[in-house]
Amino acid sequence: MMKFIQELMAKGYLIEPSILKEEAVGIISAVDDSILSNLILELNPPKHITKEFLVSHIPKILEKLREDPFDKFKEVLECLSGKYIKDIKEEIEEKREEILSTRKVEIIEEYDTKPKKITVEDFVTNLRDRYQFFKALLQDRGLEGLTSIGKIYGNRRSVSIIGLVTLKRHTKNKNLLLEIEDPTGKIPVVVNRNRKELFDIAEDLALDEVIAIKASGTQEILFANDLIFPDIGLREIKKAQEEEYAIFTADLHFGSDKFLEKSFLKFISWLNGEIGNEKQKELSKKIKYLFIVGDLADSVGVYPAQEKELLIKDIYEQYDKIAEIISKIRKDITIIICPGNHDAVRLIEPQPIFDPKIAPRLYGLDNTIITTNPCIINIGKTDSFEGFNVLLYHGRSVDYYMDAIDSLRLSNAKLNPETVLKFLLKKRHLAPTHASTTALPELYDFLSIRKIPDIVVTGHMHRSGIINYNGVLGISCSCWQSKTGYQEKLGHEPDPGKVCLFNLKTRKINVLDFS
Repeated sequence: MMKFIQELMAKGYLIEPSILKEEAVGIISAVDDSILSNLILELNPPKHITKEFLVSHIPKILEKLREDPFDKFKEVLECLSGKYIKDIKEEIEEKREEILSTRKVEIIEEYDTKPKKITVEDFVTNLRDRYQFFKALLQDRGLEGLTSIGKIYGNRRSVSIIGLVTLKRHTKNKNLLLEIEDPTGKIPVVVNRNRKELFDIAEDLALDEVIAIKASGTQEILFANDLIFPDIGLREIKKAQEEEYAIFTADLHFGSDKFLEKSFLKFISWLNGEIGNEKQKELSKKIKYLFIVGDLADSVGVYPAQEKELLIKDIYEQYDKIAEIISKIRKDITIIICPGNHDAVRLIEPQPIFDPKIAPRLYGLDNTIITTNPCIINIGKTDSFEGFNVLLYHGRSVDYYMDAIDSLRLSNAKLNPETVLKFLLKKRHLAPTHASTTALPELYDFLSIRKIPDIVVTGHMHRSGIINYNGVLGISCSCWQSKTGYQEKLGHEPDPGKVCLFNLKTRKINVLDFS
């Protein structure tokens, strides 16, 4: 930055400080100092270069930058604050609406709130919203004597309560002791180990989830007779009338020296009908939707010593190059992309869409829809078919439950991550435990599963797996990155190069291997 100033000052120009302090010109940080100073000099500037002068000549500067293919997108990459950023966002939104209007894709639900200062009260409000939502679901499940915790009185009476699990531990007698909380108070609940079926169910309780309990006891302590979960219930088995296919993948990790570029390009060639036998080529023509569920780029500084495993250490270049590769996919396939924990968005969930300044070329693709993590997307809708609702969640919380829940840990869920999807569907929440992911305490608990999907898709664990639960198809996506040193330390076993192919007409799903 000093070189940019020095070169202009050496030629007798004065620079208004607000140009830098207010970051009026984002391209200052994106364009080489010498290039920028030469571009400004070509404008015959006044001796005192003001913010107003620079802003008014931005279009001319951008025209100069367009001569290079990559810099064509600098107007989005590192453009301006104020009016120009607003114009770019409006342009992106218009393009997105155009893509949605011409394809059988609809955004049912995605994250969209404005940044604000977080207070303790926000966490309280978020939990209250969660509680009220699940209470409304559970209170119609045949709960006799339903009451709030603060209104329990008398001795040895049968009651039903709804509350959050705030504590779970074993007693000296090896029973399970729970602490349940609702807005009126807390109460200990004992699950006797001699009631094996109930005890085993209780062992899989997650902290902070909302459940209903049928019990007997006093206002001092209750003894559980039954546990009721929100669960998703049995779903109608939908089938489209037209034969179309959706294909699911995740975790490209472009920029890593472990990115399997050859395999991914082979996958794209197959999508485009360039390889395979005649039957496969005919099938590939019917693929209309491609979902990429997070971690497009490997990013920088995500885990210790990551830079040693990066081929591309510039985050802008990572997204530029991956967009270039994705642009090779034929244009009649609609590509839906959400971010993951490696991507250059905030780590806190729900995650917003990519910043257009960082990933401009993704927004320049005519068949690509960028959305949030999580989100619900409807595909295949026609006048006579309501379409499939697909819940996308990159899956950062999945790691936690593989270790924290006994049944998942003992069944080696790390090799079968799809089993965690069944667990979360029962809870109707993507991350019920506060510690399972870093979540933003919005007024609305966005990680609760309010609208039951037909398909739920995750990535993150780098392993392919499929599960059906009560009519909901659960898909864990594979990856395009071989094992990193960091994964080896964590005991992860990636299974790269697999994609899941779903027939909307028959509901048949196949796993294809491009490794």
